[in-house]
Amino acid sequence: MSRKDQIRNAYKVTGTHAGFYDGMMTYSSAAGKAICRLVWNMDREKNLRYIEKALSGVPEDFKGKLLEVPVGTGVLTMPVYIDLPDADITCLDYSADMLSEAGKKAESLGIRNVTFLQGDVGALPL
Repeated sequence: MSRKDQIRNAYKVTGTHAGFYDGMMTYSSAAGKAICRLVWNMDREKNLRYIEKALSGVPEDFKGKLLEVPVGTGVLTMPVYIDLPDADITCLDYSADMLSEAGKKAESLGIRNVTFLQGDVGALPL
C-alpha cells in the first residue's frame, strides 16, 4: 500500500469516528485521553496548553480572511468562529467526512461565514 493510500485510509477511519476524534482533541473521552498519553505524551494540562497555543493567533476582533488547515471536525475552532462574524473563514481538510462533521457543527452553532473545501493542502498552488 502506498503512503498516500495509507494516509487516505487513516483519514477515512478518523473521519468516520468523529466522537473519537473530538474526544482525543479535547482530552474528554477515555479513548482520547489514552491516545493523548500514549501517542503524544500529553496529559490534560499539556493538551490545554496546546489548544491555547493553537488558537492564540486569532485576535478576538478578527475581520480578515482566515484559512484553517486542517479543520478536522471543527471541535476546537467552531466555538471560536461564533465570535468572528465579520471574518471570511475557509476551512480545508483532506477528509470529506471530517468536513461534513465540521459543517454540522457550524450549522448547529449558526455560523454562516465559513466555507468548507475538501482537498490536499500539499496540492495547493502556493
